[in-house]
Amino acid sequence: METRVREEGPCHVVAIVGSADVNASAALREALLGAVEAGKTRIVCDLSETDFICSDALGVLVRAFLKARARGGFVHLAHPQASVRQVLETTRLDHLFEVFPDVASAIK
Repeated sequence: METRVREEGPCHVVAIVGSADVNASAALREALLGAVEAGKTRIVCDLSETDFICSDALGVLVRAFLKARARGGFVHLAHPQASVRQVLETTRLDHLFEVFPDVASAIK
């Protein structure tokens, strides 16, 4: 897994490229929770190139969401591939996160 980070408008965009498996969870934790700790509370996760996401990575997303929300921000998910969308629906996390068709619409 690779994370590509950029600022887009008022948001911190983290693109997750490849498989967000258990081995990649530490890097994802650093990218997301580190951003929130650094004061970036408007985060968009670009999932357009994410082909797999494990339960550890989902836990990181949830922790980042809760920390950002506690600070008045958000974590939005953008353009999940079908396999990732299915995991979000199965775990009902699509009810927790706002899921958008692309990064542009996820930025508020």
